[in-house]
Amino acid sequence: MIDEKRLDIQDGKKIEGLGFSSLIYPLLVSCFVGMAATNIYRIAKVDSYISAILGGIIGIVPFLLIMYIIKNSNGEDIITLNKNLFGDTIGNIINTIISIIFIMFAALLLYNLSLFLDTEYIPDTNSLYVKILIMIAVVYTASQNISTISRVSQIVFIIGNILFVISFFGVAANINIDNIYPVFENGIKSVFSGSLEYVVFAVFPLILLTTIPTKLINNKKNIFRNSIIMYIISNIVLVIIFFVPMSILGYEVLSIYKYPIFTVLQTFSLFEIIERVENTLGLQLIFCMFVTMVLCIHISSKNIKKYFPNIKIDQLFPTLLGIIVIVISSFMFKNSTIANEFMIKYIPTIMIISFGSIILGISIAIFVKKIIIRNKVDEIENI
Repeated sequence: MIDEKRLDIQDGKKIEGLGFSSLIYPLLVSCFVGMAATNIYRIAKVDSYISAILGGIIGIVPFLLIMYIIKNSNGEDIITLNKNLFGDTIGNIINTIISIIFIMFAALLLYNLSLFLDTEYIPDTNSLYVKILIMIAVVYTASQNISTISRVSQIVFIIGNILFVISFFGVAANINIDNIYPVFENGIKSVFSGSLEYVVFAVFPLILLTTIPTKLINNKKNIFRNSIIMYIISNIVLVIIFFVPMSILGYEVLSIYKYPIFTVLQTFSLFEIIERVENTLGLQLIFCMFVTMVLCIHISSKNIKKYFPNIKIDQLFPTLLGIIVIVISSFMFKNSTIANEFMIKYIPTIMIISFGSIILGISIAIFVKKIIIRNKVDEIENI
C-alpha cells in the first residue's frame, strides 16, 4: 500500500501568505520571453498591446475554470484529484498523459531559457552546458518542499515588480504615441488571433497551480480573492511589456530584436546605481521560467513516485526526468530555425489541445460528479 502520509510530508511545510497566489505571476510570464511575445508581435504588429489586453479578458474564462478545479480538489493536487474523479485505472492513464505534457512543456521552457541566456548574457557558452546547469538547480528544487518555492516567489514578485515599475517610469519620457498608430492597421482578425496566442501561452500554464495541494495552504479564506488580484496585476504588467517597447521603438525597429524589452531598458539606469537595470529584470524573467519548470518536474516525479513507493531516494525521479527534459530539448530543437518554425506552426495548437483538454475535461468531470452526488443526496432525502 502506498504511504500517502509520507508523500504528503514530502510536499513540505505549510504555504504562508501570498505564497500560492504569487505563483500566478511566474506562470503567466514564463512563456513570454522569446515565445509568446515573438508570436504576438508577428501576428498583431502595432496592435500587440491590444491583443494583450483582449487576451487577459478572454483568459478570465480558463482562469476561472482552473480556480474551479482547485476549489473542488478537496485540498489535493491534480494527480490525486484525477484518481478520485475517474478511478485508479483511468486516473492513472490521465495522470501519465498529463505528466508527459508537463515534461514536454518543461523541455520547451528549457530551450527557451537557454536561448535567452545565450542571446542576452553568455553567447559564447555551449548551450548543452547551460541546460545541464539549469536542470541541476531545477531538479534540486523540485525535490524539495514546494513551500520553499512559494516563499521565494513572493520575494521575487515584490522586488521584481518594484524594479519593473521604476524602470519603466525611467523610460517613459521616450514614449512616442505616434509609434502605436494606426490602430487596427491589419484588421481586428489579427488582434483577435494575437489575443488567442496570449491566452494559450500566458493563461493555460496556470493549470500548474493545480499541482499544489491546497491542504498545504494556511489561511485558505482569501486564496481566490488574492489569486484574482494577482491575475489582474500580472496581466497589467504583461500589457506594459507589450506597450512600452512598441511605443518607444516602433514596430519596424522592434521586429529586428529578439528581446526588445531589454533593448529599451538598456537606455535607463536606476538612480545611477544600476547601470543596466534590464539585467536585474532579466533575473526575474529567468526565475519565472525556472519556477514553471520546477512545478512541471515536481508533479511529474510525484506521479511516478506513487508507482514506486518503496524507493526512498527523493532526488531519483526528479533527476531522471531532468535528464529526459535535457534530451528532448536538445534533440527536438537542434537549432533556432527549427525551434522558431515549430513554435509558430505547432506549439499553439499543441498547447490548446493538451492544456485546454486538461482544463476543460477536469472541470466537466467535477461538475458532472457534483450533479451525481446531489441527485443521490436528493434520493436519500426523499426516501
